[in-house]
Formats: sequence, structure tokens, C-alpha cells
Amino acid sequence: MKATAILAASIAAAQAAEITIEPQPFQIERSFTATLLPTAPELISVDPEAWSDFTIETIVPHGNLVKKGDVLVKFDREALDRKLEDSRRAVESRALSLASQELGFAKLQEETALKLDAARRAQRDAAEELEYFTKIGRKAQEDDTANDLESSEQRLAAAKEELKQLKMMYDADDLTEQTEEIILKRQEFAVKSAETGYRLFALSAKRTLEVALPRRAEALEAAAKTTAIELEKAEKNLPRALETAKLELDAARTAAAREKDELADLEKDAALMEIKAPADGVFYHGSLDDGRWTLGDLAKALVKSGKVPMVRPFATVVPTEAELALVAQVEDATARSLKDALKGSMTAAGREDIALTVTVQDVAGVPAGDGRFRVDLLPEWPEEGKLEWPADLDVAPGMNFQCQFIVHHEDAAITVPVKALRPAGEGTWTVQVKQADGKGEARPVSRGRISGDKVEILGGLESGQVVIVPD
Repeated sequence: MKATAILAASIAAAQAAEITIEPQPFQIERSFTATLLPTAPELISVDPEAWSDFTIETIVPHGNLVKKGDVLVKFDREALDRKLEDSRRAVESRALSLASQELGFAKLQEETALKLDAARRAQRDAAEELEYFTKIGRKAQEDDTANDLESSEQRLAAAKEELKQLKMMYDADDLTEQTEEIILKRQEFAVKSAETGYRLFALSAKRTLEVALPRRAEALEAAAKTTAIELEKAEKNLPRALETAKLELDAARTAAAREKDELADLEKDAALMEIKAPADGVFYHGSLDDGRWTLGDLAKALVKSGKVPMVRPFATVVPTEAELALVAQVEDATARSLKDALKGSMTAAGREDIALTVTVQDVAGVPAGDGRFRVDLLPEWPEEGKLEWPADLDVAPGMNFQCQFIVHHEDAAITVPVKALRPAGEGTWTVQVKQADGKGEARPVSRGRISGDKVEILGGLESGQVVIVPD
């Protein structure tokens, strides 16, 4: 009995691995969720200029009816008020500092001009002094010293000669009178004084010629060189210092302007600390935008002490009587299979008893950032030429519907299991067709579309043939 059972199982396995080709209906269905969204929602976001801390103090609960002008979200502004106060004081302080810097720069410009003029005068005067001394002054002092020395020498010689003459004259008398003696003594003193004067003047003249005048020349040359250097430094460094001061002043002006701008930005941001309803409607937490209702982690943030994101919408006001649209986000396989004007069915979760139809209006040509494609849909249940929701189906923005579409259908198609196909290179496919001798033969086929584990065969197989399906 065991052997018989094993043989029966082997035969069953062999039969399960073979299928006989028979045309049968083949269709591909696509189902996805679509969301009812307003076509023109009032998105709520904060797009501040400078402030970044938007901590919720109060927020209207999700789904509440609101009137235009109602406060939807109020943020804690204590830290912002402190920052505003500090910024205003900083702007005032910067203005005073900048005024002093402006005055200092204006005076520096005047001082720079004066210092340059003084350096040029000093260099000019030193050069002129050196040139005069070299060409005229030194020779004049040398001549003057020589002349004075010669005059001193002549005075000494004259005094000596006069003494000599007096002695000769008085020596002729046998008796020298008292008056004559006084005159001789006086003249002898005059000679002695002239000798002393000559000796001292000779020393002075020597020092003048050998020391004073060379030193004077050295001093004038050094002064000329020094003033030339100082002038060169002044002509280069003073404008540089002035330019540096100007750059510092420009930087201070820029800093002052930035502080003013930052204060202005903060004052603008202060207006964002209360967000009011832009219209009558229903307040939604999350963004109803671009065919999506996005809440996610915002559910944790949109509470007291929570922090809202910057720029990105975090809430929405759906205006009263807002026009609604049905939008879906689908993966690329579904997007490729949907065509404009394709009709399908639609059900509302919990009210599957209500028959709804839906038509594809538009399929996006490119995916969104998450790789999914937007599909715009038109619900259909015409009544007097208008689109009306069934009276017993409550609808609201954000409600989801399940959509089903038949995107491909053939009443009699040849299909094989997907695993029966084998790639044969260059984009071709084969299946194993059982021959009369029981052996398999690779048969080229043209592959069509796939639905589940079945693939449509467009050519290469005929009804009645047996295909071997690998385990």
C-alpha cells in the first residue's frame, strides 16, 4: 500500500508540472486608495525671516469649524520678545558707535592730509638745507672762519707791532716816565690778550673746520635721508591706514545695516506668533496639498509645547463649500497601466453598498519626490447633469475611497504560469512544450502582460499543446 501511495503522489506531481493550453479569460486589475481633497485649500505654515522657535501655546483642535479671523495657532513669544528688546538696544548702541566712527574717519582724513603735507615739507626743507649747506653754506662758514682767524692773527700782529714801536720809542729816552710804563704794560696786556684770543680762535676754527662742519654735513645728510624715508612711509602707510579705517567703517556700516534688517525681520516674525483663519471653514491638522493629506509625525508636534516645522505647511483650513477633488498617489506599475478616461468602480469603506463609479482624468508624467505618480480622478453619479454625492453618504476632505480598474481584458487568451517562461537572450523567451515522445522542446514565444502568477502569451503556442512547468 505504501508503494502504491508513493507512485500515486509521483504521478500527481508530474501532472501538476504540466498544463494543457486552453484559451480562457485574462484580465489585469489595479486597485488603490484615493483621497478626497479640496482643490484650493488654505495651507497654514510659518515662513519666518529670522526667528526659528515656534512653540505652540494654543492650537484649535483638528476638525473644528472656524470663522475667518479666528486665532488658529498661538505661539509662545516670551523668548522672541526678549530677543526683540536685545536687538533694539543693540541697534541703538551700534548707531551711536557708528556715529563716533564716522566722525573719527572724517577727522582721520583731515589728519592724514595734514601729516602728508608735514612730511613733504620736512623732506623738502631737509633737502634744501642739505643742498644749501653743500653748495654754499659750508664754503661760506669755512671762508668766514678763515677770515676770522686771519683777523685774529692780524690783531695779534698789530698789537705786537705796536708794543714793539712803543718799546723802541721809549727805549730812546734814558728815563721812562710813569705814564709811559703804564702804556707799555697796557700794550703788553693787549698783546697777551691777542695771543690768547688768537690761540683760542685757532682752536675753535680748527674744530669748526674739522669737526663741526663735517658733523653738520652728516646731520643734514641724515636729516635729508630720514625725512625722505618718513615721507615715503607716510605716502604709503597713511593712505593705507585711511583705507583700513574706511574698510572698518564700511564693515561697521554693514553690521549696523544687518542688525537693522535683523530687527526688522524679527518684528515681521512677531506677526507670525498668532495665525488666524484666512476663511470660514474646517481646521485640519496636517497638509492637504498636492493630492495628499500629510500628517505623520505632525500629530505629535501639533499640541501644546510642540514645535511646528518651518516653511512646510503643517495645517489646513478647508473653506466652506470648497470644491473637492479625488486624488491618488500610485506606484509606477499602476501609473503605466492607467489611461485617461478609463472608467472603474469606487467604494467607501464601511459603505460598500453604495455603488460609485470613477473615471481617470489625468496621470502625472513624472513621479513626485517619493517616486509615486499623482492620478486625478472624477467620481461619477450624475444627477440632472451635475456631480452630486449620494445623500446618504457623508463625505469630508481627507476621506479615502478604494478604486478598482480593469486595465486589460481578453475573453480568450493563452496564458502560462510565469515560472514556465525562460529568457533566451536578446529579449526573447521560451517555454518547454511536451512532444509526443514525452520529451520537452524549447519553443520561442511572444510574451504579453502579467497578472498575478499568469503571463499572457501572444504568439508561439497553440490550444491543446502541453507546457512543462519547472518546479
